[in-house]
Amino acid sequence: MRLVRLLAAMGRVDRTLSPPELAQLNDHAKIDWRPTIRSSDLPVLFVAGSDSEFWPSAHAAAAAALAPKGASTVVPRAGHATNMERPHSFNKAVAEFLDSAS
Repeated sequence: MRLVRLLAAMGRVDRTLSPPELAQLNDHAKIDWRPTIRSSDLPVLFVAGSDSEFWPSAHAAAAAALAPKGASTVVPRAGHATNMERPHSFNKAVAEFLDSAS
C-alpha cells in the first residue's frame, strides 16, 4: 500500500531530471551530512513520514539532535515523499516551525 501511495503522489509531479539534477541527487546521497548539521547556526526542521519506505522515521529526531537549533516532526500515514503524500500536514508542520523560529 505504501508503494501505491508513493506512486500516486509521484504521478502529480514532473519526474524528468536533467543531467545536473541527477548529478546533484547522486552527490547528495553519498555525502555524510552530520558535520554540516552540527555546524549549522540556523534553525532547521527535519520532517519524516511515519511510513517511510527507505528508513525509520526516528532519523528526523536523531538528525535534529545534532543541530544546535534542530527540531523534528513525524507526519502520520506518510512515506518518504511526505511533502507530496500529505501536503497539508507537511505545510502545517513547516508553518508552525517557521512561527516558532521567528
